[in-house]
Amino acid sequence: MILNNSFKYGLVSKMFHWYMAILLLVILLIGNLSEHLSGNFYNYSMLIHNSLGILIFVLVFLRLAWRWSNKIPEKIIINKFFNLLSNFAFFIFYFAMIFAPITGYVLMNIEGKQISFFGYNLPKLIDQNNNYEILSHQIHGIMGDLILYTFILHILVAGYHHWIRKDNSFKIMKFE
Repeated sequence: MILNNSFKYGLVSKMFHWYMAILLLVILLIGNLSEHLSGNFYNYSMLIHNSLGILIFVLVFLRLAWRWSNKIPEKIIINKFFNLLSNFAFFIFYFAMIFAPITGYVLMNIEGKQISFFGYNLPKLIDQNNNYEILSHQIHGIMGDLILYTFILHILVAGYHHWIRKDNSFKIMKFE
């Protein structure tokens, strides 16, 4: 089943979900480790980090377009408060997945570094400016933290649904 229905996510939605989860874990790991590297190791890690960040940026919009053009399975949570929390977490997650790559791009511009997408150089949008380097690095870090914390919350809630409530929330997103 490629498309979503009222009860399950389709193949495309599942691929977006799981492959982006893997990409997010990899980019968060590389982003945090790169701060402790130097020389060629640092340059290579940043090439991967930046390239995956741009890829995630594009995938987020493709994923949202797919989501808006498909049926969304019915929510398992009946409680209005938890539905509100779920929607808020969704907003925070997508906000951070959109703005982390933007702030990363701005950060690289401000630092005067070349931005590459898997080896292809991308244009500079902002001139180098050391006055804003610390601020832009902090904002980019906050976006990464939002992704990490929302990701962890998502895993905890999924575990709660699967092992404690024993509902179908995990089943509607797993590959079969």
